[in-house]
Amino acid sequence: MKRKIALLLIAAMIGSSLSGCSNSEAAGDAKEAEATNTADSANETESANATEAASAADGQEADKDVEWFGTEDGETVTIRVWGGVQPEYGYDELISNFNEEYADKGVQAEYVRFVNDSSGNMQLETYLMGGGEVDVFMGYKNTTFHTRVDSNLVLNITDRLEEYGFDLEKELGKVNASSFYFDDNQVYGFPTKYENNRWMMVNVDMFEEAGVEVPYDGWTYDEFLSAMEKLTKGEGQDKVYGVCWALKQTFAAAKGLVGSVLGEKDTYKDETATQVNYDDPIWKDGLEMIKTSIDNGWAIPYEDEVSESMTVANTFLEEKCAATLCISQMRLVMDSVEYPHDFKTALVPGPVPSEEYMTDEYKYHSNMPGDGDIIAIAANTEYPDAAFEFMMWYVTGGMAPLAKGGRIPLWNGIDQDNVVAMVMENAGDTIDEQSLRNYLSIDKTQTAKKPISDKGSEVDTVFKEEVEAFLYSQQSVDEAIANIVSRSNEILQQK
Repeated sequence: MKRKIALLLIAAMIGSSLSGCSNSEAAGDAKEAEATNTADSANETESANATEAASAADGQEADKDVEWFGTEDGETVTIRVWGGVQPEYGYDELISNFNEEYADKGVQAEYVRFVNDSSGNMQLETYLMGGGEVDVFMGYKNTTFHTRVDSNLVLNITDRLEEYGFDLEKELGKVNASSFYFDDNQVYGFPTKYENNRWMMVNVDMFEEAGVEVPYDGWTYDEFLSAMEKLTKGEGQDKVYGVCWALKQTFAAAKGLVGSVLGEKDTYKDETATQVNYDDPIWKDGLEMIKTSIDNGWAIPYEDEVSESMTVANTFLEEKCAATLCISQMRLVMDSVEYPHDFKTALVPGPVPSEEYMTDEYKYHSNMPGDGDIIAIAANTEYPDAAFEFMMWYVTGGMAPLAKGGRIPLWNGIDQDNVVAMVMENAGDTIDEQSLRNYLSIDKTQTAKKPISDKGSEVDTVFKEEVEAFLYSQQSVDEAIANIVSRSNEILQQK
């Protein structure tokens, strides 16, 4: 409207000038020429003023459209984002991108790294209770996240998500979102990363040297064990094993692999979660497969993993094994500076029990959730609007640089080609691109919703204790399973 008024006034002024010019016809030629020059000058001046006025009006309208997340008196605020990942694995770039994009919107971000262990999480929770030091934070266990919600440390974002138009089930996958709903469907945070720990990392060079095909499309237990035998070579300190199960580093990955084909019944018999399902033959077959690889010398013994604190860094990356079940450590594989190595790694699905499970539903382990890296807002943040804006920017593409450190975005709308490009740019020749694309193309919509029990952690402890005794040859697989079932059911039936 301001622009229209300015143009009408200017048009009237120009019209008056031109009218004055026509009334000077009786004057001499010289005076007429002078009047004409004056009118032209006035026209140019008023046209310039019109342009300037219109531009100013546009600027005023544009100012109204700029989002502002700072204070009411025009001050920029800084939100603190706490995470457990080293900043050089993508967070430095991510924060820089956000700060550049929001430089004129009144908010900047600062990354604070905490160590993701018991003491580091206690430090985070201390600051969450105190207030003022944490605005947005990342969590790495569902149970820990639920505890923080119950302790009133996390902001309820249900209404904000609805206003934003972000449907968790559509954007992240129904199962990935389901465990983040609380009473009355309230939401306090959600996962951002996809990580399928039923997949493995394999040394492509070793596979080629041993004449073993890289199992891009999956393999059975028998095919897997045959390959591990061929890949094992040498003796003593020079021995190279077919596989490191990474049980010391992530016991849950091996458990997840074995139970994967059971889908929603991998742990409990039904949705009541009052009885475990570990007596299903699938569990016996899987545990025996792992023990067979160890007993035949094709896998690093569990006692060695424990006593020597074995990790991906000091086994797989030092070429002491050809395969490992610890895809969560892909970022180390991509970092050939900190962890020097010159072989190529492929990402492949872990094995399934038999040909019966060599279908798309099972062989890629796509029927199991792979969510992680839970993002949430501190309940007592001073800047809830700015924190929520960062949260949504992060999940809807802002976190893409983290792919360079092996953290794959969970959001369904992510540009997969962009993620591949970022990973390959950072990884160079360390990652097999075909296998990466296979991993990124996993259909997350197939995932099964698993029953949840508030005694789940106790059941997990029982499982680990009894399986460890089996791996140490202190009891048979049948004894281990019988003990797991009886002990777990007793726990579940306690009130």
